[in-house]
Amino acid sequence: MNDLAKEFTPDTDLQPAVEAFFDAATNTISYVVKDPTSNACAVIDSVMDIDYAAGRISYEHADQIIKYIEDNGLKLEWLIETHVHADHLSAAPYIQEKLGGKIGIGEHITTVQETF
Repeated sequence: MNDLAKEFTPDTDLQPAVEAFFDAATNTISYVVKDPTSNACAVIDSVMDIDYAAGRISYEHADQIIKYIEDNGLKLEWLIETHVHADHLSAAPYIQEKLGGKIGIGEHITTVQETF
């Protein structure tokens, strides 16, 4: 280990808290990331439940995330999409309707959408 690494001791009180929510149907993990200095949080890669055979959507997975945020007194600031989801739909608009926050995705989304 070099001297710089030896000198660095991370302050764990200032690291964000991350809670993972696994969706077995899409094999996707959504995350709630909490700011360690406030009650602000972000949701990353939310999932809308879809039953392709029945042609139905539901929000059970998203409702678990909403409940977690409400139960922990968090304020949703951002809903972040890290990539285009070809295998599932995003629940970001649904969660935004319930809790507020801004939806964010990379500026080149339209380039990627042209492929699908």
